Amino acid sequence: MRIARRRMLAFVLVVSSFAPGTAAGAGRVAQPAGEVHITVAAVGDLLINRSVLDSAYDARDGTFDFSPIFTATTPYLRAADYSVANLETRLAGPAYGYSGYPRFNTPDSLAPAVRRAGIKLLATANNHSLDMGWPGIVHTLQTLSAAGLAHIGTYASAAAQARPFIVDVQGIKLAWLNYTAVTNGLPLPPGKRFALNVWNPRAAATAIRRARRDGADLVLVVMHWGIEDQRTPNAVQRRIAGQLAADGADVVIGSHPHVVQKIATVTATEANGSRHRCLVAYSLGNFIADQQQRYTDCGIILYLDIVKDRAGTRVAQVRYLPVWVEKRPAGETYRFRVLPVLSAAAVAADRSLSRSERSRMLQAWNDTTALLRSPALDIRPLGTQGAKGR
Repeated sequence: MRIARRRMLAFVLVVSSFAPGTAAGAGRVAQPAGEVHITVAAVGDLLINRSVLDSAYDARDGTFDFSPIFTATTPYLRAADYSVANLETRLAGPAYGYSGYPRFNTPDSLAPAVRRAGIKLLATANNHSLDMGWPGIVHTLQTLSAAGLAHIGTYASAAAQARPFIVDVQGIKLAWLNYTAVTNGLPLPPGKRFALNVWNPRAAATAIRRARRDGADLVLVVMHWGIEDQRTPNAVQRRIAGQLAADGADVVIGSHPHVVQKIATVTATEANGSRHRCLVAYSLGNFIADQQQRYTDCGIILYLDIVKDRAGTRVAQVRYLPVWVEKRPAGETYRFRVLPVLSAAAVAADRSLSRSERSRMLQAWNDTTALLRSPALDIRPLGTQGAKGR
């Protein structure tokens, strides 16, 4: 990543405006003429276990309200110009029965709750895409669209699968692709191979070329890959990352391991002989899940500061915000909340948490910042200023 001093300074000022109640773009400094700056946010897995499902249930009227889970992190997602998450459940409707692992089906009300939380795009290609079969895919897509959420990775027609998803964010055209390398052994619906983007290097290369031809400034790929609970990328992840870099992808965002993995750059030689650098966040960990073991009870919000000027479009800087999932007894069930971990000092000062909760939250902070520390790439927690930005 080419990181110029003046662009770093601009990003640090942008980050300082990420505060509760701040709308996207509010408080940002004027940009140099001819330059466009945007911030893209990404989070990991939305894994709606049975206990998370039960926590959202209101017995008084039989409805499910997931919004309180995301309240604390909503300002940090809304502050970005565009945001994406991995939807690791289906919204197949009540006729199929609501369920958690091993085959997920979540009430439709999750969709508007996610939209209110600040997410605009959901990646739907993962190992649970086929949990509810073809009807589950179709109803999920219809529900997401009705809630105002864009979606990639599963499709209701071959034409929809073939059409690149490109979103214009303040004049920067972002192409989004989504593939899964795992399907839990479930078969594709008969006669509907288009229903799910299963990883295929040729198909991905074709999609990247098509996105470029259709005017994409950057190509971002959401990959569902790797081994669950493993904090180190495996050989398959590294090989796929290299292939995507060689095909011209600019960013790869990973999910499935349910733990945070490293962020790195992969350099490859494209077909025309030029060298291409791709930013790879191998896994963002869990965003919401009832996985309370060390490393699985947390994740990150990844922030990408993207700059477009006369020299082209690129990721100029990377920041992240650790998040931790609180699970607290509430009557016969539990209360779940995704909490931002702003700093070790902030954790220590938060008296709304028990001593045990502060300890686990601090552990999440220390584990995450130690894993992602990268002086060479200057990847730092949100709100901190790197040496290159001084």
